[in-house]
Amino acid sequence: MKVKQTIFRVFLFVLTGLMASCSSSSTDEGGGTEQASSITISSNASSVYLGESFAFTVMDNLGNNVTAQSTIYFNGNATSSANYTPSQGGTFDVYAKYNNLTSSDISVTVNVEETLSSIVLTGDKEAMVNGETITLTATGNEGTDFTAEATFFVNGVALEGNTYVASEYGNITFTASYDTYDSSALNVLVGHTEKVLIEDYTGTWCGWCPRVAYGIELVEEETENTVVVAIHRGNSSGSYYDPYNYPAEDLEDFIGLTGYPTAKLNRIFGWASPEPNFVGQVLNYQGDVVEQGLAITSNLNGSTLDVTVKINAIGGLPAGTKLVVGVLENGLVQDQTNYTSYYGGGSVLYNFEHNHVLRQMPAGLFGEEVSASDMDATSGFYSKEYSFQLSSSIQNSNNLTLAAFITNSAGAAINSQKATVGETKDFD
Repeated sequence: MKVKQTIFRVFLFVLTGLMASCSSSSTDEGGGTEQASSITISSNASSVYLGESFAFTVMDNLGNNVTAQSTIYFNGNATSSANYTPSQGGTFDVYAKYNNLTSSDISVTVNVEETLSSIVLTGDKEAMVNGETITLTATGNEGTDFTAEATFFVNGVALEGNTYVASEYGNITFTASYDTYDSSALNVLVGHTEKVLIEDYTGTWCGWCPRVAYGIELVEEETENTVVVAIHRGNSSGSYYDPYNYPAEDLEDFIGLTGYPTAKLNRIFGWASPEPNFVGQVLNYQGDVVEQGLAITSNLNGSTLDVTVKINAIGGLPAGTKLVVGVLENGLVQDQTNYTSYYGGGSVLYNFEHNHVLRQMPAGLFGEEVSASDMDATSGFYSKEYSFQLSSSIQNSNNLTLAAFITNSAGAAINSQKATVGETKDFD
C-alpha cells in the first residue's frame, strides 16, 4: 500500500512540472508579453466647422486602445488632448506616436462658416410671355435659402409669396428683402413668342418641290410657331404651268433666287437641303421670347376684306421697320410633278393638296414702313388697317388665312403672326 502511494506522488509531481512548462502562447521565447507592431489613428468626423472639435482614437494592432498613452500631432504640432479644437480653417494631416510606433496620416477638414452679408435673388425664367409664372428664390451669400422668410417685390410692389404671373408686357424688375438685406434687381422681359416665317418658292411643275412641302409638314408636327407662305411661280400654260402663280420677281431678285425649290427662313436665311433632314434648323428660329409681337383682326363682308394688324414693340421699332401682310389660301387641289420619294413617290402626285398659297398682298411684297405716326397713344401699339377686294382667282374664301410679319432695315423678318380670316388673334 505504501509503495502505490509513493508512485502516485511521483507521478503527480512530474505532471505538475509538465503543466508548468507548457506556458500560454502570449509569451515570447524570453517569457515576456507580446508587443504591438503598429498603431492606427481615427477621428469621429472627417470635417467640422471652425469652433467644433475632433475626437481622435489610437488603437494598436492587438486591439488595445492606447489613446491615453499616445501623442497626437495635428498639422505637425503635438496636441495635449485627443479632443482637439482647431483654431483655423483648412485641410490638415493628423498622426499619432506611441512608444516607438508612428501611425499613418489621416486627413481632416475644418470648414469656415461664412456670415450673412447679402442676399441674392434668382428666378426660374429670364424671359416669359403673358400668363406664364416665374418662381423667385432668395439665397444668402453663405448658401442659406431665405425664400420662405423673404419678401419679394415686382416693380416696387410687394408680392404674396414668391411667384408672379405675368400680366403686362415690358421689362419688369424684381427685388427681394430679408432682415436688413436687399437684393440687387432682377430684370425679366415679358414679351412675345417668336415665330419663324417660312417662304417656299415652289411650283406645281417643279419635280423637286414636294421635298420642301414635306419638310414643312415635319416642322409643323414639331411646333405651332410657324408662319408658312407658299409662293407659286410658273406660267399660265405650257410645261411650267401653275394656276397659282404669283408675280414675285422683285422678291426673287432680293433673295438672289437661283432655282426651285428654294426655302427661306425669316425671308433671308436659307433652309438647308434636303429640307426634311434639317427640321432642327427651322426650330432654332422659333420659341424664344422677343420684344416685338403682332395681333390680327379681320372681317370679310362679301368680297371686301378688312384687316387690322397691331404691333407691340417693347423696346421701340427701329427705323426702316416694315409690315408685310399676305392673304393665303389652303386646300387647293392640283396635280404636282414629283421627282422625289416623298408622298409615296411617283412622277405625278395626283390631286395634291396645296396649302399656304399666296394669293394677295395688300401692301406689296415688301410691305410698308411703320412709323411713329402709326402708334396709338392710348394703347402704345402701332396699328395698320387695310380694306380691299378679294382677288377673283381665290377659289374658296372659307379657306383663307392671313400672314403678317415685320421686317427690319435689312429685310429680315423680326417676328410673324397668322390667323384665319374672321378670327381675332391677340398678341402671344
